[in-house]
Amino acid sequence: MVNRLSLLVLALLVMHLQVQTATKAKSSAAHSAREPFVGVWRAVSISDTRPDGTEVPDLYLGPHPIGLLIYDASGYMCAGSMNPDRAKWANPSKATKEELAAAAEGYDTYCATYDVDEPQKRIVHHVRVGLNPNDVGVDLVRTYVFDGSRLKLSGTDGLEPGFKFWTFTFERAKPSASFAK
Repeated sequence: MVNRLSLLVLALLVMHLQVQTATKAKSSAAHSAREPFVGVWRAVSISDTRPDGTEVPDLYLGPHPIGLLIYDASGYMCAGSMNPDRAKWANPSKATKEELAAAAEGYDTYCATYDVDEPQKRIVHHVRVGLNPNDVGVDLVRTYVFDGSRLKLSGTDGLEPGFKFWTFTFERAKPSASFAK
């Protein structure tokens, strides 16, 4: 009886160690896939591409968006971007419904968890909080390319008719750099 119990305990211990090792390996792989993204990225440009390949500045964020994209090593991210040419409110402490709508039209933000699919060069943002209520609970898939200190994300969500995809370019933010250019 003691030998059977000892063997059972030993077998359970071995299984537990195998599960822990596999979990750590998976966690380590996820961490290493996230590593190039971790940090703060500053918006450089966003363009929409037509089927013929013509690129135009984003309709809402304009030719010179301001924004930040932040990834942390534990798998959380947050993005916020805006058109710096949005009209200011007539009354700085209270906007009209029209002013609120116009301000929201030139702004986008969401926070999410994320996963990296290295073989497919895709990053998936699992949206938890967002300005657009239709994005909450949705997986936003972006293809990515690293180009030196720049990160280019492309996708198809939120496009106006007549466009094929959008590309948002970011550069790694420097700690002492001013937020606005």
